[in-house]
Amino acid sequence: MNIKKIVGDCLALTAAGVVTVGATPPFMWYATHSIQYYVGNGCNAGLNLGGSHNEASGFSNAVQAWGLPNTWYRYNRRDTECIAARWSGTAAEVNQVDFLFYSGHGCGTGPYLGCSSAYSITNWADIRFGGNGYLKWVQGSACCWFVAPESDDCQSGMHPFDRWNNCFAGVHTIQGHRANTFDYTDGQSMSAEFWSRWVNGNTIYMAWREAQIHWVYEEEGNPGLQPATAAHDQLWGYELFEDAEDVQAPSGIGYLGWTTVGTPTY
Repeated sequence: MNIKKIVGDCLALTAAGVVTVGATPPFMWYATHSIQYYVGNGCNAGLNLGGSHNEASGFSNAVQAWGLPNTWYRYNRRDTECIAARWSGTAAEVNQVDFLFYSGHGCGTGPYLGCSSAYSITNWADIRFGGNGYLKWVQGSACCWFVAPESDDCQSGMHPFDRWNNCFAGVHTIQGHRANTFDYTDGQSMSAEFWSRWVNGNTIYMAWREAQIHWVYEEEGNPGLQPATAAHDQLWGYELFEDAEDVQAPSGIGYLGWTTVGTPTY
């Protein structure tokens, strides 16, 4: 079991609700980015992961199993293909799909793509997810997307809300983790449960939260996972793990409400 952690222990950040309710999307162009062999992206072998590609395949298999209309798996980027240029700017490749799934290391400003210059994102404010594109939903199977940069790697000097607020020029929700997470041993089942819940009427927030708790936290018994969703015009708050059946919350977790974020233009 590989932890998708760069540095630091983090608390949970979630949205109080989301605007996207359970429904089959009318168009489903999607892409997966998965980084497993970080040694090829300029890092030492100690950062390699064990299940990133399996998680990306599980996401795609779950989409295809539902037979969603107008479905097109546009990009399956792996390892050295996941360069920073594909993420940066309103015209970035990631904005050419409706749903983007990322599996790899994460940090307080988003994806951690690698250690050499081609994989180092130097302007985090430029990753805004949409505005000139199609992207509506983003999922990150990665640690610590929503933590304060000063407490984590990838320091940008930006407050978390400043970092992510520009993304809601077009995106409905961004999902990831406020804390550490792990490679799934069964990435197929995790995504299958997420899609089953969302298509059958759960909010996208609840579908993500419950699938993550079931397949990563409860199933594997790994403390620290705290799934999070960010959405426009919603309060962000800490996730309490007393809400997960038979799972004791990590010590020190409380509740914190922050502010509203974003004004989407879709």
